[in-house]
Amino acid sequence: MKLIPPGGSKIMSLMAAAAACAALYMAGRSLAELADFLRFYSSNVFYPALAHSKLPAEMPPLAALLSRHMLAAFWFSFLFWLSGAALAVGVLLRREWARRGAVAMCYLLTGAGLMLLFFPWLIVPRPLVYGGLELAPDFNAVVRAAALLVRVVSLAGGGLCLWWALALDRGAARGEFVRKA
Repeated sequence: MKLIPPGGSKIMSLMAAAAACAALYMAGRSLAELADFLRFYSSNVFYPALAHSKLPAEMPPLAALLSRHMLAAFWFSFLFWLSGAALAVGVLLRREWARRGAVAMCYLLTGAGLMLLFFPWLIVPRPLVYGGLELAPDFNAVVRAAALLVRVVSLAGGGLCLWWALALDRGAARGEFVRKA
């Protein structure tokens, strides 16, 4: 098996191989974190330790969702990276099913990036302000910097995902894929 199919784009092959390696690495890390969490989750200390815990009043919505469904979040992370690795290997082998899956995943990631670009407060806490008076100026400076970082990363990542989705969906790269079972 050749890494680059005859007549195939070398850039797409290298990007798919890099994405497969990165996604496999992250899937391995996610699996290790899931195993650690399951070990802790099944211990006798877990439920009594969290029985009377409360969420902060101004917790970002996605962080609150993840804290309420921790086990599902760990499973989702593992399955996301595993499916990303499978799609990247399929794109490397120029399979049509992988192209369609990668396009769908890239469009979804673009949408998530766009959402975080306009609403960074979904994952970053809002500054603490009461009646126009900043309650914690140092904390507010940190969360404003974090929100800017989220916006920059989501713009760059969403733009890159949109570019790849359009290249795989409508560009010349689409012609390299063949239908195989």
